[in-house]
Amino acid sequence: MKENKKLLIFYDYFYPGYKAGGPIQSLTNLALALANDYHVNVITTAYDLNIATPYAGIEMNKWNTVKLPGTGKVINVFYSDYKSLNKQQLHCLIKESSPHVIYLNGIFSYKLFLLPLLTLKKTRDNYKLIICPRGMLQKGALSGKRFKKKIYLLYLQLTGLLKKAHWHATTNIEAVDIRKHFPGNRGVVVAPNIPKVPFENISYQQKQPGTITLVYLSLINEHKNVLLLLQLIQLTKKDIVLDMYGPVIDEQYWQQCTAIIQKMPGKVQYKGDVQPADVQQVLSQYHALILLTKGENFGHALYESLSVGRPVITSYFTPWNDLQQKRAGVNVDISDMQDCLTKLLDLADMNQAEYDTYCSGAHQLAVQYYKNLDAEKSYRELFG
Repeated sequence: MKENKKLLIFYDYFYPGYKAGGPIQSLTNLALALANDYHVNVITTAYDLNIATPYAGIEMNKWNTVKLPGTGKVINVFYSDYKSLNKQQLHCLIKESSPHVIYLNGIFSYKLFLLPLLTLKKTRDNYKLIICPRGMLQKGALSGKRFKKKIYLLYLQLTGLLKKAHWHATTNIEAVDIRKHFPGNRGVVVAPNIPKVPFENISYQQKQPGTITLVYLSLINEHKNVLLLLQLIQLTKKDIVLDMYGPVIDEQYWQQCTAIIQKMPGKVQYKGDVQPADVQQVLSQYHALILLTKGENFGHALYESLSVGRPVITSYFTPWNDLQQKRAGVNVDISDMQDCLTKLLDLADMNQAEYDTYCSGAHQLAVQYYKNLDAEKSYRELFG
């Protein structure tokens, strides 16, 4: 009987966390997809994003046997207290795992990206190192704290820490970004995100011309352009309402947002967090999802809206473009408020028949994406 290889994943957040958004979902789905062929170990923190208390039911600073959601598949997760994590401890954990493949998720974490790289530099073990930037090399993602990030990337390029690295891009666009910043790479493999299964049958919300119920479901921070979204809703005179879900990441930014919300009572409500397992059901209760993001590597919320037959309104900085031609939603120019307003009002003015066509188109796009994934082949190339 063939013995499974060992895979070791590093990232600051992992299941049962969810507040850090799409990367947790991506990693959980990755672990699920590989659990039949690999002994999967994950080194992460014991905390969800911006939460001071550890996850319930875990043993901190020890390996935990974790059953992944919705399956009987089991992996090992080391939930660190973060503060005590150092090179010596990482060296011991890597030795204990004896991995054939080491997978670093994201690139801007000190304790769970840079520190592992510095630790690995002194080991002679034979392993394949894979790095997935998860959209962190996108132009929009690099715009915040630009100078610090530029210096950091230059440091990575000059120190040779990445000379053994193979790269995982989840889109062709991300592959271009990787080659731009790290031209001396050992190879870039494009392997798409593994998302949830689309609904087999979709419902159709009742739709009157001039009315629309919108949902925002994502992290609440400047990168997601929430302020622009609220300013857009403020400009609309028609019967347009917005419900917002998602963890508040930037409190100061959120205060600016709430100041606008208070000026339009009854139009916008903040409804807190949604557990990942409930996202598709929540999205199906609205006419459309709106996310005027400055950049998404994949956009799990966008895909999951499409997967339940709900059109999306989003920027051009995601993999989900040409939405209007596909009758699956609209792409808007987030630098042009009038373009955003015009396209939103066009969607609001649709009658039932027009809207139903967009619901069907959204679902068809998600189904087509899921069928064409061929994830097994691309991930075999990446991890082989």
